[in-house]
Amino acid sequence: MQGEKVSNNYRTAFRPLAMLKRLLLFSLLVLIHVPLLTAQINPPNWSVKQLVEYHQQLHPNLNAQDVYKLLFQASFGVEHILSDSAAVSTYLLNELSSIDTASSREPLIENISLDDEVVRINLRTFKALNLSSSELVKVMFQSAAETIPDTTMFYRQWNEFSALARYGLLKFAADDVKPLDANVEAGKIEPVHHSPDYAKANHPAYRVVRRRVFEETFGKMNE
Repeated sequence: MQGEKVSNNYRTAFRPLAMLKRLLLFSLLVLIHVPLLTAQINPPNWSVKQLVEYHQQLHPNLNAQDVYKLLFQASFGVEHILSDSAAVSTYLLNELSSIDTASSREPLIENISLDDEVVRINLRTFKALNLSSSELVKVMFQSAAETIPDTTMFYRQWNEFSALARYGLLKFAADDVKPLDANVEAGKIEPVHHSPDYAKANHPAYRVVRRRVFEETFGKMNE
């Protein structure tokens, strides 16, 4: 039921057309061959390829479903999981109390957006630093309030990832990409869980926020 609600919130009449795909592929090939020029034009920005490779380095067993999830979070935020602040705070406290920080080497902050603005706050490191859970809840709600869902951006970034995988520029199993491609083509844009392999290897525990809002509250920290 929740998936249907989210799908209805984000579904639009927009569908990727053949011409758009050709334009995206052309743009992708241009970016691949002139990365230095791109970096000089927009030095703070990441490419889809750079973002995915960054997460491949951080997390074993990253597959297409996990890439879909991070692009979805960057495009739509996580307002759909926020109910009232008391419930969100209780859930966060319960999760913090259950996680072990002893062997954690995760960065506090992981970028998940091309503009470096939407990030994941890893709770194991957050707990190890003894940061305030109540302040994090405020950051979550403020971040959600400032996030404008962007379906077009999601389509563009997913199609770029799909093309990179299809042409072997990113190593992902075709059988993992195709079902997600089919859903995107059909306009079924909805949140997903992490893949079982990723969840088993990484035990993800994080919250998605806007970097600026987090840093206004907690200050700038080493990642």
